[in-house]
Amino acid sequence: MMASEKVDIRYAFKVLFLCLASVNLGHTFDFLWLGVLFAIYFVAIGVLNATRRREFAKRPRYNKILAYGAIVPLALFWVMTPSVENGVSPYLIFLPGIYLLYLAALQERSRGNGGFEVFVAFDGVGALLFGMYMVPHGWGFVGLVGFLLALCAYSRRGTAPYKYGLFLLVIAALGAISYGGWQYWKTQRYRYGAQMAENYYQRERMMGFDPVAALGSFGSNYSSRYNSQVVLRVWDKQPSRYFKAASYEKYVAGIWKLPTKFAKRLYPAYYQVDYAVFETADSLTKADSLREVEQIWVQSTLNNFGFVFAPYGAVGFAAKDVDSLTYYAGGMVQGLDGNGKRSDWHYFKCKPVSAETSPEACSLPDSLLAPGAGDLMVGERYLPLIDTVIAAMGLRDTVPTDSISANSAATDSTALAKSMPDSLVLQKMLAYYFVNFTYSLSVPGMTRWNGAKNEPLAVFWREKQGFCEYYATLSTLVLRRLGIPSRYVTGFANPEVVEGLPYSIFRRKHSHAWVEAYVDNRWVIFDPTPPILPQFAESPSWWSVKWEGVRGRFARVMHALKEGEWRRVVDSWQNQSTALLESPILYVVLVILVAGFAGRKIYIAYKLSTKDRAYVSARSLEWTKKLDRAEKALASIGLRRAPGETVGKFVARVKIAFSHLAENQTNLKKIQKAKNALAVLNDYEKERWTK
Repeated sequence: MMASEKVDIRYAFKVLFLCLASVNLGHTFDFLWLGVLFAIYFVAIGVLNATRRREFAKRPRYNKILAYGAIVPLALFWVMTPSVENGVSPYLIFLPGIYLLYLAALQERSRGNGGFEVFVAFDGVGALLFGMYMVPHGWGFVGLVGFLLALCAYSRRGTAPYKYGLFLLVIAALGAISYGGWQYWKTQRYRYGAQMAENYYQRERMMGFDPVAALGSFGSNYSSRYNSQVVLRVWDKQPSRYFKAASYEKYVAGIWKLPTKFAKRLYPAYYQVDYAVFETADSLTKADSLREVEQIWVQSTLNNFGFVFAPYGAVGFAAKDVDSLTYYAGGMVQGLDGNGKRSDWHYFKCKPVSAETSPEACSLPDSLLAPGAGDLMVGERYLPLIDTVIAAMGLRDTVPTDSISANSAATDSTALAKSMPDSLVLQKMLAYYFVNFTYSLSVPGMTRWNGAKNEPLAVFWREKQGFCEYYATLSTLVLRRLGIPSRYVTGFANPEVVEGLPYSIFRRKHSHAWVEAYVDNRWVIFDPTPPILPQFAESPSWWSVKWEGVRGRFARVMHALKEGEWRRVVDSWQNQSTALLESPILYVVLVILVAGFAGRKIYIAYKLSTKDRAYVSARSLEWTKKLDRAEKALASIGLRRAPGETVGKFVARVKIAFSHLAENQTNLKKIQKAKNALAVLNDYEKERWTK
């Protein structure tokens, strides 16, 4: 007996559940007619399966072509639907729901003959959930009833009633948690939105390198969740310790501003594939007999605000999609603003070929190194504090006799006389910081600036603790007050060099501020920040180092594919191929190869023919010829040996044919030849096994 449907109240619940899911989905998305059609279909299939077509074997087989084929019209319908700005298109929910209903209909139609109950339940519940998206007011109850019907329809027979109650309690608890979470999100979304915006702001940009830099802006690099994020990759295993980004000129109310005058405008000297090369002086980026030039690639993973981060002494730069660069005295370079959010560039550095070679072979022009009036600028409001600092550090031997007017504060900041060498001034400042100050990621008592009492430098001097920005700012102003041209510089220091990686790394926490001082007719790096305590110098984890190595190498490969390096290799191959094709040596080699190949073929053919003749005796060759002549003679009277027929059977068949052959029916000459041929065949049969 064939298997049949077992119809009970659960089956009715299942049909009602599928009908509710169909109508709810159609009503939610204004396709009620389509939902009603699906509901009528499920009722019809339910009636047929429960009555006259109860045997599973009589149901149509499940057709996968129909299931997969429905994806095409739905995809076309999605393409033709209008898009929605600043939101989710309802068709993104409606079309998958309709497809699930369609699959449930196919599975239910063929259930027991290729269709499965579990898929009917899964597709139906999925369609019901999609129909709850933006459900019209008052129709949420329909969805709840549908879930209850599905629970009753697909639960195991004989389930205890209390288990239904527990299930409903779990559903109610989950619903309450979801509703409460939604209400909480609605009340707190603005606060969380602000936090998300702040996190995005911190994650996507380098803090502290703005054209206008405020003291304390580096704090996000040291204290946020992104302080270990890699921001620069320098493809140099032995990089410089300091990478300069910007040197600032004017300090006012806790804010440093960039200089307003540049030393030189750099224009492309030549091109390297897609990159324009900018030289600080003519021909400095190309090697000659006195120096060796090294080109280093730098990759920035974040917004670098147009600054070209490079070490001191760089004699050239290479950048893509840039018409010019602005070079400021001392080495600050700008001009990558239009190069996108994440930039990459190259810098050129010169190094002596040998110890005997003069290190001045790559020296920059004096016009790019000379200090300016801005390097001695000190605001009048800071003079009392700066004089206090100078006195505490013991950096002067005489007291100024003339006061400084408000209008000449910027140019007369050298009024404090000193007799000690500039280098000794730097040493005494460094010693004072080391003994009396402490490195700290925060400055106690620092609030928003609203007057002299909350001046950041005054708070820093009073509390005797802070981080690099405060040390560099105070030191710059002190040196200017003493008549030593100085600049406040931001950038990165102390790169991370990992064994096995072909490049070095600067993370956010490597951002730094220091001082450039013009001492003994040259600019020197003066870093007044005390040593960082061990708790502030955390080492990256093993996993982060390995993962960074994978990301860095992948970036290198993508750079080579994207930025035209491969075209240089292809061009080189093409030039070599052209030169080879034009050379007569190539054709001589080809002739020799062809002649050698042909000679080898001839030699192999000769050896094979000789080998075949060596194993075939003269007697065998003679009998082979006799058999061929004999078979041709017999064939002339219509007697041919069949394929696979032995000579002995052929002889017997020929003898029988001769006995019935009338001599007057055939030419006597042909008959005589045939008899001679038969004699040859008889002799062959007799002597074939003799030596």
